Amino acid sequence: MKPYFRPAYLKPGDTVAVMAMASSLSEQSRQTMYWKEMLESWGLRVKPGKHLYDSAPGEFAGADEDRAADITEALLDPEVKALISFRGGYGSMRTVRALDLNLFAEHPKWLVGFSDITVFHAVLQSMGIESILGAMPSTLGDDSKVSEESLRKALFGEIKGYRTASHPFNHMGKVTGRLVGGNLSLIVSCLGTPWQNRLRENSILFIEDVDERMYNLDRMLLTLQQGGTFDRAKAVIVGQFTDTSGEDQWQRKALDLVNEYMAPLDKPVLFGFDCGHEHPNYSLYLGREATLEVTPDGGWLRYKK
Repeated sequence: MKPYFRPAYLKPGDTVAVMAMASSLSEQSRQTMYWKEMLESWGLRVKPGKHLYDSAPGEFAGADEDRAADITEALLDPEVKALISFRGGYGSMRTVRALDLNLFAEHPKWLVGFSDITVFHAVLQSMGIESILGAMPSTLGDDSKVSEESLRKALFGEIKGYRTASHPFNHMGKVTGRLVGGNLSLIVSCLGTPWQNRLRENSILFIEDVDERMYNLDRMLLTLQQGGTFDRAKAVIVGQFTDTSGEDQWQRKALDLVNEYMAPLDKPVLFGFDCGHEHPNYSLYLGREATLEVTPDGGWLRYKK
């Protein structure tokens, strides 16, 4: 399997750029600098994007072109070693449309975020560049210490893998493949784009989602099933599915519905992985080759060096 390009891990004294790639910051986020203090406590220098605090109709963090300009500036700045999205929300696909995507390949750097930022991860996966699906400043606070430490370890190259508990929906087995994916709704939204993940290489697919209605969750899972995505994946890792509405009407939980699509698969499936819109939110290296082993005792996700 051809390796992806891996940006250099961070070290104390490095600079990270923090910007709004999609939605605007909440009023509370505008007033706290906890995120900056946290990053600086890791020995990092923080460079906020020029348009970090902008807002525009539609709850965007300023104009599409301005969000793209902050990303472009960070990619071209030789001092910046990582780009961290402040939050997700909505707008990443509009930002990508306004970018010269060749810059990601010409100046590859770590990119951090989850949820709507899955679009950027998809772009990088299409280029063969590793990235970090991890906690963002908007999600950090008093109850996020484990998530914060996971992000720190990811940036500094200290994560070798994860161990999970057993789950009644798990499928046993062991495979090696490249970890791809992210937020389910954004994976589906990328279908038909130049950066859709066709899983042409051996891939381990990760999915999570938040604040969806059961019928919409069903439709997205059905889309991937009928498109052959689950069949092409060597394995599937199911993360957190949070705040799903309509469970009473459907008379089952969100994970029960996910399992209806996973149950027919004759391959390893790991449920209960703590990554998504809750804490702990463990950081994942997307694009990296890993071995997934699921046993009656639980699961192991081990990254290749």
